[in-house]
Formats: sequence, C-alpha cells, structure tokens
Amino acid sequence: MKRIAAFTVFLFLNLTAWAETYTLYVSDQTGWSVFDLYAWGDSEAFGAWPGATSAPVVTRGGIRFKTYTYTANGSSMQLHLIFHNNVGEDLPGDERQLFTLTEPGDCYLKVTSTSVSRITPPDDQQDPGETQSGEWTIDNSTAISDDNRVIYELNLYDFTSAGTLAAAQARLTQLRKLGIDIIWLMPVFPRSVQGKIGTLGSPYAPKDYTSVNPAHGSVADLQAFVNAAHDLGMSVWLDWVPNHTGLDHTWVSAHPDYYVWENGSIKHPNDYGDVYQLNYSSTAMKNAMIDAMRYWVNTADIDGFRCDYASSPAIGSGFWTQATAALQNNDRNKRVEMLAEADFTDWNASSLLNAGFDYDYAWGYADALKSVGNGTSATNARNAAQNLLTQINSSYNHMSRMTYITNHDDIGDNFSHNYLSVLGSNVAPMTVMYFTFFGMPLLYNGQEIGQTAILNYFERNTINWNAVNTRIHNTIRTLVALKHTQPALADGPAGRRASTRLINTGNSSVIAYEKTKGDNVVLVVISLSDQPVSVTLPNVTAGAYTRVLDSQTITSGFAATPVTLTASPTISLPAKGYHVYTNAAVSDTPAQINPTYHIYVSDRTGWSTLDLYEWGEPNEIFGGWPGAVSAPNATLHGITWRDYTYTLSETTTAVQLHLIFHNNVGEDLPGDQRQLITITEPRDYYLIVTSSGITEYSPTSVNNQPACTTPRKYICRGQLYIQSNGHTYTAQGFLY
Repeated sequence: MKRIAAFTVFLFLNLTAWAETYTLYVSDQTGWSVFDLYAWGDSEAFGAWPGATSAPVVTRGGIRFKTYTYTANGSSMQLHLIFHNNVGEDLPGDERQLFTLTEPGDCYLKVTSTSVSRITPPDDQQDPGETQSGEWTIDNSTAISDDNRVIYELNLYDFTSAGTLAAAQARLTQLRKLGIDIIWLMPVFPRSVQGKIGTLGSPYAPKDYTSVNPAHGSVADLQAFVNAAHDLGMSVWLDWVPNHTGLDHTWVSAHPDYYVWENGSIKHPNDYGDVYQLNYSSTAMKNAMIDAMRYWVNTADIDGFRCDYASSPAIGSGFWTQATAALQNNDRNKRVEMLAEADFTDWNASSLLNAGFDYDYAWGYADALKSVGNGTSATNARNAAQNLLTQINSSYNHMSRMTYITNHDDIGDNFSHNYLSVLGSNVAPMTVMYFTFFGMPLLYNGQEIGQTAILNYFERNTINWNAVNTRIHNTIRTLVALKHTQPALADGPAGRRASTRLINTGNSSVIAYEKTKGDNVVLVVISLSDQPVSVTLPNVTAGAYTRVLDSQTITSGFAATPVTLTASPTISLPAKGYHVYTNAAVSDTPAQINPTYHIYVSDRTGWSTLDLYEWGEPNEIFGGWPGAVSAPNATLHGITWRDYTYTLSETTTAVQLHLIFHNNVGEDLPGDQRQLITITEPRDYYLIVTSSGITEYSPTSVNNQPACTTPRKYICRGQLYIQSNGHTYTAQGFLY
C-alpha cells in the first residue's frame, strides 16, 4: 500500500506535508520470553542498527499488534527485519526469523517461532455493506488465534463454472468476507485416465504428484491462487493422496518398485479398480513422496496438507512421523500444518496420535450428530458431545480435531443422499452444535448457502451461488464470526482450548452447554423438538449477555439482543430452535480501536546522539525499559520532528509517563546530558529539546488555519479518516 504523502482535510482541518511514514504491524505468536525486532537496509528506516527493539501495542480487528513506525524515501527499498528471541546469539534458546520488505507501505506480519508471514490488514471501521447490530459485525471477521479458525474444502470443478484456479481466485474475496482462514483444495493433480470413473475420473487417482490438472490451470496459476489467498490472510492446504496412485501415474513405468505386486500384477487397494497400492517398504518411494510434498511448499508456498486415508495399514505411523518432521525443513522457513483423514480414537488409527499431525477428523462425532436424523431426540447428540469431551481430555493434549457434518465423502451409497436429506429440519441446529462445541469447523463447497445438490466428484456439479437458503447462510455467517471472536470457542491443544460443561436441561429434545475461557462465556441452547419448548438451565454463569444467534430472527438477518441471565435462566425456543449467548461482544468500529498518539520531538540539542528512554504508569507505552530509542522523521508545521507513536486504551483518562532525552555517551561520563519531562495525559505532544531543557511547542495556526489538535487517523477500504476536535473528516483523492 502507498501511504499519504500529503493531504488536505476538508472543512477547517488542514495539515501540511507529511513525510513518507508507514507502520509495521507485528502479531507476536512466538511464545518467546523476549521478542525484539532488529533491522538494517538501504534506508535504515528504524535508525541505525540495531533498529527498532520495542513498540507500542494496538488492537486491530481483534488482533493485538506491536506497531513499529518507519520512514522510507522513494518508491522502493530493501529493509531486512530480524525477529529475535534475544537470549544471545548461538546460545541455547536463540531463535530468529528474517523477513525482507522490498517496497514502502504499511505491512501486517504474523510472526511465529518458525516463520514470518504477511496477513490481511484487519478492518479499522465497519463497512457500510456489512451486517452490523450495535457493536457487532459478522462479515470479514478475523480469528483471534489459530485455535479460532475455520477451514473450507474447495472442489475446483464445482466452485465455479470455469472450474479453474483463476476463476476460483476471483471468488476468494467472498471466502474472506465469510471469514475463511484455511482453504483446503481437493486434489489439483492431473487425474488418471486409465480405468477412470465417470466423466472426470477420481481426484484421488493422481497421475502426477508434481503437476496441476490442465483443466484447472498451471503451476503458475496455483502460485497466483496461493499468493492471492495469502494477501487476503488465508492459508492454502493441498489434499494429498499417499496410499495409492492412478493406473497411469508417472511412477508406474518409471518406478514399478514403488508399488505392491501380487501374482505378477500391481495390487489394487480395497478392490478399487482405478488405483494401485504404493509400497511403503520402499525407502526410495517414501523419500520421493516426501520430496513431492515439499515441492509444493517450496514452489507454491503451500501451508499444509490434508492427508487422504492417512490411517491406511499399508502406510503406518512411522512414515507420518518421518514426513511431518521432514516437511518442516523447507525453503519457505515455515511451519507446515497437517490434517489426517482419520479418527485417532479408532483402534486402527490410534498409532497416529503421536505422528506429528495437528488435526484429525472427529469422524465418530460427525456420524453421531447425523444419527439424530430428522427426529426430535437429542440423546445421540448429547452422547456424542460427552464422548468427544472424554476423548479430547484423555488423548488430545498436544493437538486438536476438525469437526464437520458434511464433506466430499458425504454422498451416500451410489450418490443417493447427503447431510441435508439425512438431517432435514435438524440441519441448522446440528450446524450450530458442530461449530460451537469443540474443534476447527469445516465448511464444504457451497454449504454456507445451503446448496442442495449431491456433489458427485466424478462429474461436474457447478454450484448455483444465487440459490441461497438465508436461514442457513445467516446462521453460518454468525457462527464464523463467533468462532473467530470468542476465546470461549477456542479449540487447540490442552492449555489453549476453552473448557466445556454440558448442562442438564431435563428435556430429551434439548441440549445445552457452557463454554468458558478466562472471563468469556458462551452459552448454547439447541432444541430438536418439533414443538416450542421452555427449559430451565441450572448453574449458568449469571450476568449480562448478548444473544447473538436466534433461530427465530436469523432468516431475516443478524441481530444482537442484550439480555440478563440469572444463575437458573428459563429459555424459550421455537420448534427446531437455537440460541447462542455471549457475555463479551467484539467490535471493529473506530470507537473500539485504541487511538494512536504522537510525541513529536524537535532536536535542537547539538548532541551527537539523542535517545529517548521512558518508564511510567499505567504501562510502558513504548515497551519495557529502556523504551523508544529511535524514531522516523515527520515534517509538520514546517518543522522536522522525530515521531514517536504510542497507543493507550480509550478508557485511559490519565497517565504518568516519564521521558528522558539522553546524550547516551554513558551515565555520568563527560558529555552526558539528559532532560526529563513527565506526560500526564494521553494526547499528541510537540516538544522542543535543547541541551539545557525542554519546552512544549503549541502550534496554534498553520497558514491561518486552526491547528490539528490530537488527530487520530485510520484507513478503511482505501479511505483515510481523520478524527479531530470531536469530528471525523475524510481525505479524498489520495492514494495510501
């Protein structure tokens, strides 16, 4: 993005030229005890090495970012950033990640202990076209953690009429608006022709592990798709088929030893006539398989894999232990996530629990939810929930699970039915349950609009995106926003996930549960009865709540209703009804964004070095001591200032912040000089620092126009907004 170089604010607010100042937003998800940023480059944007080592924190779209402001000259740059644990180079525990900025502009980064990646800038202001109610918004939400993500399975042949990667790329903004975090692409490889089933053949009969199906496009098209998804803040996982290949896979003729042979012929696994069984006794084949997976990480920046039939007895856990570890050694220096198509609670898959996967299928849970059918009894759903809790508490301390009620395999015998025909009027209630009880929820190709076709993946079944079931669509939109914004809906390993308590409703048609993490509570009540019901819930956390999902109103659109719940509230639900309550709403509106202020310093000391150190209350706004030791320049009111930005909560009414401007030649050494100033309120400050003292500069007018008093700037969808003197102004006609 390009930032404002100069702008005029309409009405009575006028600002003169600004330097090219940008902000680097960093989401720290490393878990390091110390997190520092060092920088060097052709502009030394953060000052001379070591550069920016601390930064204030702001919240954008529910994500906390450390903010580093920098100034760059010209349209290009090369700025190298090292995010560092700072325990001492080459000492035990020393870790660092390198990232290079090649163009000036605001940049949002997510930094883990193994990688640095760009993410989509969260919105600072509500888009007028989005659904909102009070402080709530439900579109374009952003997950507050990796434990609050939603995954989407995408079949390219059905997702668009063209069936191409390029056409799917054009629809990525729709997935981002819905709130999708991970796109799982069904197999993109060329499909085998020999022995093929149906018009298209099976996506699970690959012909070449390192090519793209020409019907979908090219490797370059996949690279473009992944780049576009990354620009929108979404990850891309490939569907991987490790157990078998198609009959005309390139390996059949080049490496026949890669296959299992019986009676002079290559074996067909499970009597599937269109595929051949791979030989996992072959070290060469296993290495080739891992190399092919790593190829896509290195070449197309793939973020993870969904592994088909991971529990095949022909593969074994040893290969997966090897593969999940080996994939982390890649040219992208990123962590590759792994999802197994297996339920590790089954005896034939339990050996995979410690094989390095991040998620498995909560397969038994999904089947149990669908077993309620179109009936009125919630017994199976309640038993499924209790079983799931028992499983995750006993066996899943280090990983999480994917939950769903439909996917590409949900096609019945001979493509006779799907989850819609099985669940009937219970589809929406069971969607609420699998989304909120536990796990990373999966949405499948058109599920978000309630599309009704049975998607036979051997044929084309283009989704009609204009045929929308508004009850299902609005319910899912709301559920995604809830999953994203409520800590109480976090899944993940033990220690990060929320706690869950099933509630005895006294009604066999009603299931209720309370999710808790920290101070956040989410209460879910679901009825499968075909009649209106009222139930009293014992031992609920009493207090002020917002009902953010109501089956009676959701067809017409999202609505947030404040309610007060007692410790034993009575909840009334319509037939097949559901309510979701939360005690903590999340807002992306400007009023909820912590404002950023500036300390502008004019250096008139003549010192060879001028550094700023700080300490104070209620917090160290430039990070821990010593605080801000460098800053970019900004030209305001005809004066060149050093611009130190800081952020405080909007509820903050007073601060006591002590600033020391220091010659930095060594305490009490000859030439050491320092000046102390105390800031007592959150606002912009203009300070003139000399070798003998500090004065506060008060620009009262610029070109006979009123001065900009404590301006606050934010950008929403390409439009710059400035709040000053109790008003909001726009600066139109300028790029950012």
